[in-house]
Amino acid sequence: MDSDKKQIEDDIAGLLDDMKSLILATVHEDKTPLASYTPFATTDNDSGLWILVSDLAGHAQNLSRSGLCSCLLIRDEQDSAQVYVRERLQYEMKSVEYPRDQPEWESGIRVLRDRQGALVDTLTSLADFRLFQLLPQSGRYVVGFGKAYELRATSLSSISHHLQGPTGPKKN
Repeated sequence: MDSDKKQIEDDIAGLLDDMKSLILATVHEDKTPLASYTPFATTDNDSGLWILVSDLAGHAQNLSRSGLCSCLLIRDEQDSAQVYVRERLQYEMKSVEYPRDQPEWESGIRVLRDRQGALVDTLTSLADFRLFQLLPQSGRYVVGFGKAYELRATSLSSISHHLQGPTGPKKN
């Protein structure tokens, strides 16, 4: 299983590297859901994701208020052999906001700029953009029928165990 585990974790890292944006789900104060997308970058140690979002999008206020979100990274349909088992990563995340006067602001913006390009500099010049780090609390990687894996808490790509069948997880 060790070589299989290493290959799966490499595949997860590959999906994180291939995708430039994620689907972000948050909840408004009145409990109505909000889903959209946002570009992202992984943290230097791959323990979380950086996002830069506008107050105009609603996610910034939701993240700041609740500190929680769900994220989905999913392989494009045209790059998938079967639409029912598109390769995907799903995370339940805790969000931490970093104001502009904190040192983490520059770190996060640098990583976003390196991944997403110079437009990040334009966005940071606008007062309504806020920087968040999203930290995984749980996650799941699905790559095919019978190929679903629970991820370790606080990790973007480390597998905890293989999920099998309707009876729940089978720990390896």
